[in-house]
Amino acid sequence: MLKSVSIKNVAVIKDLSVDLSDGFTVITGETGAGKSVFIDSLAIALGERAAKDMIRTGEDKAEVFALFDAPSSSFADENGEVELYRSVSSDGKTVAKIGGRTVPIQSLKNAARELITIHGQQDSGALSETSEIIKMLDAYIGNESELSDYAESYDEYCAITSRLDALRESLKDKAMMLDILSYQLKEIESAKITDADEEEKLTSLRVKLRSLEKISKNVAVIKKALIDNEKGITAVYLVDRAAAALRNLSDVMPDAEAKADALDSIRYDLTQTVDDAEGILGDEDMSDPERKLDAVEGRLSVLKRVRSKYGDTLADVMAKKEEIKRRLSELSNSDDAIEDLERSLSEARAVCEGKAEAIGNGRRDAAKKLTKTICEILADLDMPKVRFEIKVTKRISNGETVLDRRGFDDVDFLVSANVGEEMQPISRIASGGELSRIMLAVKSAMKKSVGITSVFDEIDAGVSGATSERIGRKLRQMSEGDQVICITHSAQIASLAHTHLKISKSEIDGRVESSVESLDRDGRIKELSRIIGGVMITKKVIDTAEEMLKKNC
Repeated sequence: MLKSVSIKNVAVIKDLSVDLSDGFTVITGETGAGKSVFIDSLAIALGERAAKDMIRTGEDKAEVFALFDAPSSSFADENGEVELYRSVSSDGKTVAKIGGRTVPIQSLKNAARELITIHGQQDSGALSETSEIIKMLDAYIGNESELSDYAESYDEYCAITSRLDALRESLKDKAMMLDILSYQLKEIESAKITDADEEEKLTSLRVKLRSLEKISKNVAVIKKALIDNEKGITAVYLVDRAAAALRNLSDVMPDAEAKADALDSIRYDLTQTVDDAEGILGDEDMSDPERKLDAVEGRLSVLKRVRSKYGDTLADVMAKKEEIKRRLSELSNSDDAIEDLERSLSEARAVCEGKAEAIGNGRRDAAKKLTKTICEILADLDMPKVRFEIKVTKRISNGETVLDRRGFDDVDFLVSANVGEEMQPISRIASGGELSRIMLAVKSAMKKSVGITSVFDEIDAGVSGATSERIGRKLRQMSEGDQVICITHSAQIASLAHTHLKISKSEIDGRVESSVESLDRDGRIKELSRIIGGVMITKKVIDTAEEMLKKNC
């Protein structure tokens, strides 16, 4: 639901905040009080056109905030709320935000579609777009499972189409690609890469070879000091003698044996150190280190050259080789591959068309029933001469149906507002009041909550009091599932609302400003009396207003 609207510096509105309730809310006020400005401002927050001439005289910027409680919206924050913001500056620049984050205008419009529709002169609802009308019809039918099943088939159809297009594109230069891929494969295979870690191992070996003299010298020092020298006095020899001496003292030194064992452990560590030092070069043949280093440098150069072309690592190069093999195989067998894909595509399309046909039949059946019901409701809403039709047609181009994720149907609301006129899409010919009443009839006929706020403007334009009451009852009935807001001049409609807001204007510091108040029962009676009686508000008018409110609320 729409929780609140805040408007700053828009025409006669300097700073106006409106808190809104669920159920059915009406907004009334004298002509020029700011009701139309309120609707225009709300439309701007939803992404409609914002012109700099809307800015209040003397101000640099106009701003509109609209806060929604919409936990199921894809745009909701962690609190389940969506705040839409729009500003327009005197230099013509406009800014759009969702939840405080600047976004393109189209994102604002996309968010608004999930949250609210305005029916009237600023119509932002589903009547004007085929894509939205078809969603309304599908929601009424309840064909979610059929659409989901179709969508899976359609996605598979699109995937095959993409693969086929890619293959055909690659075949435009088939001969050249075969030469290029063959050359690449030969170059990679000539490197004879079998170990993804070879470059790392060779780099380590190169370091050892470049330091061979230092390694040999220091290993010799370690070995001579610890276990082997011509004089025989080594660390291991001395540790052995000390351990033996300790054991000779075991009868007079309680921990002599333990200390001797500790020296034995040290002797083992010293011996292991020599083994580790001698193992630095591993099993490599170091009989001709210069030749060995040249071979390593040459091999690393080969690997670097191949890696610079085909991957960041040798593992990438090995994967690239397999990919090239696969592509060569595809190209070599491309005619068969295209034939297979074309066959698969034809089969996938047939599946899609079969499912789309079933969905379309359901839409056409539902459209006939809905058309009849909507026409009956329109007659009840004082539009008896209006002809209305929900038309479901197959989308065809060049003799072939055009598929999308909802099938191949276009759904339009067609209307003829006057006798003898052709049926045309409703957005082309209906006035604001007609749009509002037709939308009311559509939603009443569907009798299903669509989970968004509906705003109706001028819905009572040019209708009688009895019709106004019927309109009001339809609006109240709709509000049992969705929040409904109506700008009205009708006392009958206003008396049926759960909440009544009044917009007024007054002069402050020599400037006209609009304000809004939520009316209590006495305030509602007074406002209904004004709507009924105009300038002359007699006791009879007040009694009528009071009786009307008592009857309807």
